[in-house]
Amino acid sequence: MKLLTTRFGTVEVPDKDVLFFSLGVLGFPEVRRYVMLDHGRNTPLKWLQAVDKPELAFPMVPATDLVEDYHITVSPDDLAALAMESTDELLAFVILTILAFVILTIPNAAPEGTTANLKAPIVMNPTTHLARQVLVEQDYPIRYPLAVAQPATVECAG
Repeated sequence: MKLLTTRFGTVEVPDKDVLFFSLGVLGFPEVRRYVMLDHGRNTPLKWLQAVDKPELAFPMVPATDLVEDYHITVSPDDLAALAMESTDELLAFVILTILAFVILTIPNAAPEGTTANLKAPIVMNPTTHLARQVLVEQDYPIRYPLAVAQPATVECAG
């Protein structure tokens, strides 16, 4: 599908890459179809671009790129909406494909003041393309300053 966006111009994305949010994203309940677009090479930054609203795009990064021990518990209702049976199943997806993303807020005049919303990550099921912004039970901040981020490390057994 050809997707017209305000930020990126016209981009081509496969229909299979469209994510469906049954409740929309917080603050935008009527917008339910999104795609993830890469910001560029050598950066974890991605954009959650609305399919039906060209001007709506959220910058986001994998949560584990910011917080080394970021762990979340997802409610049974949210798991059902994602067509997952357990948090363990979600965790397996997250470990394999990094599917917990956090939305960034980047101030116009002061990008060094960028914060991440760790309290309401975006989680997705890569099999069904269902996605949801969830409110987690853990005591994570809504405005986590990137200046204090401690990225997770990935170790490979050799």
